[in-house]
Amino acid sequence: MKYVAIFLVIVTLVCGAGVGWLYMNTNVTVEAIGVVAVEASTQEAYFAALRDQLETGCVEGTQFSQATLGTSDQYQFYTYTVRLKNSCFITADMVEVQVTPMEGDVMQIGTETALALPAQSTGDIQATILTDVNMHSVRELTITYYMWGLPFSLKTTAR
Repeated sequence: MKYVAIFLVIVTLVCGAGVGWLYMNTNVTVEAIGVVAVEASTQEAYFAALRDQLETGCVEGTQFSQATLGTSDQYQFYTYTVRLKNSCFITADMVEVQVTPMEGDVMQIGTETALALPAQSTGDIQATILTDVNMHSVRELTITYYMWGLPFSLKTTAR
């Protein structure tokens, strides 16, 4: 009986060490961030659709400003692409990125697809904002995701 108790103590310690190692060494990290700027005047039809959404109050995304939009040559789109690495053994569900707005930002355009980042993989997620043509692209990005139903978030800066 004594040997069985010693064996079970050793198994418990090994299992505890394994769980501790998994907890300390598995996470979702940002590997790279890219930004692409496109003048709104090059996408006139899309800009007009966004203007209609803002005027009717039916925005697909997050509206940052209540001001009415001017002409398309006064605005630009910034598309932020974030490369994430999931080093966990668990899938990260409902991954999304939110841009912290600055003065001059109009809206973040919404997406209808939910991104899941499988275990031990790398994937890209994008967020597009409509902003004033004179604004720079430096923004704080908040990435949120769920693992086993628990919410997690991380912040990074796009430069």
